[in-house]
Amino acid sequence: MSFVRFLLLGFAILFFSESCTRKNPETFLKIGNRLFEAGKLAEAKETYLKITEFAPEYALAYHNLGIIDWRTQQYETAIVFFSKAIERDPMYGKSYLMRGRCYAQTFEYKMAENDFQSARISPEVAYDALSELGRLWVSQKRFSEAIKVLNQCVQLSDTSDMVLLTRASALFETNKYESSVKDCNKVISRNPKRWEAYLIKGKNFLEMPLMDSAFLMLDYARLYSGDNPLTLAAISEYYLMNDESAMAIAFAEKGLQITPDNIPLKLNKARAYDGMEQYEKANVVYTEIGVLADSIPEYHFYLAKNMLYLGDTASALIALGDAVALRRNYQEAFTVRSIVKARIGDPVGAAEDQERAKGNLSFKHPQRKQWERDSALMAPSM
Repeated sequence: MSFVRFLLLGFAILFFSESCTRKNPETFLKIGNRLFEAGKLAEAKETYLKITEFAPEYALAYHNLGIIDWRTQQYETAIVFFSKAIERDPMYGKSYLMRGRCYAQTFEYKMAENDFQSARISPEVAYDALSELGRLWVSQKRFSEAIKVLNQCVQLSDTSDMVLLTRASALFETNKYESSVKDCNKVISRNPKRWEAYLIKGKNFLEMPLMDSAFLMLDYARLYSGDNPLTLAAISEYYLMNDESAMAIAFAEKGLQITPDNIPLKLNKARAYDGMEQYEKANVVYTEIGVLADSIPEYHFYLAKNMLYLGDTASALIALGDAVALRRNYQEAFTVRSIVKARIGDPVGAAEDQERAKGNLSFKHPQRKQWERDSALMAPSM
């Protein structure tokens, strides 16, 4: 074969190969995947985009484009790509799962919830979808709902530390302390340095209360986390519960050096100043917190107690009202407000708050209307 004919044959084979490749999205997909695995994200993205040009209905290309933008934290464009994948394959569970994660990152929680629910149609990602749904509901304080889906996860497989830790957190928040500790123990048995498990276990012991055991667990959490602010906040809480205000402030300050705007640490610091009867100093910290955490019921509750220490009953009642508005079952806030109302001559309101502290949130005193009419008559005319 002459050299010229050899070249012509080579060009023909190359042309035929490129022509086939150009029409075969799976071949391009494999190339893009290899580039992605090698960390060449820009080149991989360019390859996947080529697929969308000659095979615009190929869902995997859009899904992989979404994965790249997810990796680079470009959540808005990732959502667009995952949506295009879903349009082409409405049963593609992986894209629902990933789009839900993007929505969670952009604080569109209802959209995230819908996608995690939809992702469950695919057995391949059903477990991950349940896990994500549980974490989402824990972050929204929907603890009972979260526990139900996390129970399903554990029934499918109890090998995920994250699922067990998330369930342990939800169980703690619903006062199921012993069950929460059991989940922590499972995690610790597999990973003795998992500091989150020691932290949650320690917080459970604080509530039980088993103070010596709590301190031991929190000390482990601090050791393995490298002074994570969450562990310092819990240790500060431990000292508050033991009326050691100076130590509570010390640990709060240590944590605030790492995260200056950490609300639990600031709140512990303010509460510790109240415990030392340094109410003015505490009030300064509460004012700082108010700028950051007006939506946190605990802030309003402890602010109210500070106002009472300072003799400002009117402001305390307003803060207690804010606390129960943000958390309808806030037993401690109803109890304190009942005491305050009794002191200022509102026996009907005090009785109502006593009942609400017991869980009867819709209770209204039978003499409520008569008391309001009498109060109106006694009010000075303008």
